[in-house]
Amino acid sequence: MQYKTWFSSYVRSFYYTNEKDQKNIELKEIHSGNVYKNMTDIAQGFFSSEDEVNTASAVGLLHDVGRFPQYAKYKTFKDAVSVNHGALGAEVLAQEGIFKELSPALKDIILNAVKYHNAYKLPSVLTPKTLVYLKMIRDADKLDIWRVFTEEIFMQNKTERPSAVMLGFPVTDDYSEKILKAVYSKQLAKLADVKCENDFKLLQLTWIFDLNFKRSFSLLVERNYIDKMVDTLPDTLEINGLRQVLKDYCSLQINRDSGISE
Repeated sequence: MQYKTWFSSYVRSFYYTNEKDQKNIELKEIHSGNVYKNMTDIAQGFFSSEDEVNTASAVGLLHDVGRFPQYAKYKTFKDAVSVNHGALGAEVLAQEGIFKELSPALKDIILNAVKYHNAYKLPSVLTPKTLVYLKMIRDADKLDIWRVFTEEIFMQNKTERPSAVMLGFPVTDDYSEKILKAVYSKQLAKLADVKCENDFKLLQLTWIFDLNFKRSFSLLVERNYIDKMVDTLPDTLEINGLRQVLKDYCSLQINRDSGISE
C-alpha cells in the first residue's frame, strides 16, 4: 500500500503560510506519525502475520486524515461544532481510492476503523476482525494524545499553544465533581459535562478505562502519563488520590491473562 506517500502529499496540500494555522496542521501531522508508531508497536505484539501488522500501521497513520479538511473549512478540531472527523476521514479515503488493490474485506476494515475510531462507544454492527483493529487504533490514538498534552500542551505558555487544541475550554482553578466521580468510578466521562480545562484533563484520565490491550497499558505506565497528567491538576487530596486508583487499575490490566479486553 502506497498510503505513506499519499498521506504526506495530502497533508502538504493543507499547509498554511501563517504560523497560527500551520501550527495546528503540524500538530495533527506529527500526531498521525506517532499513532502510526504506537499502532505498529501494539500490533507486533498481538498479530501473527506481517500483513495484519501492516494493515494496523496503515490505520494508525490515516486515522485522523479527516482533521485536515475539517480544520481547513471550520478552523477547529471540535467535532460538535463542525463535522465528525472520523466519518469525514473515511469519506476522504474512499473518494481518493488509495486502497484499490486491496480486497473488499480489508478495505472495509481500514475504512471502518478510521470512521469509528473516535466514537464514544464501539458500534455493534462490525465484524469481530474489524473490532480488533478498531480497539487497537483507539488505544494507539489515546497514547499519543496523552503525549501531546503532557509533553507539549500543558507544558507550554498558554499563548504559545496551537489555538485549536483545547477546544475553547476556559482555564480556571476549578474542576467538576461529576467528572471527578467518573474517574473514581472507573467510567468514561462525557465531553458534554466538561466545563473547564481541568475537567478536560480529568476526562482524558477516564480514557484509561477504555484501553483494550495489555501493551497499551504497559506503554501508558512506561511513559508515566498518569503522574504527568495529575501533576497538571490542582494539588488537592481528592485529585492526588486518583494516582493510586489509576495505577492499580493499570497493574491489574497488565497482569491479566489475555492480551485484549473482552
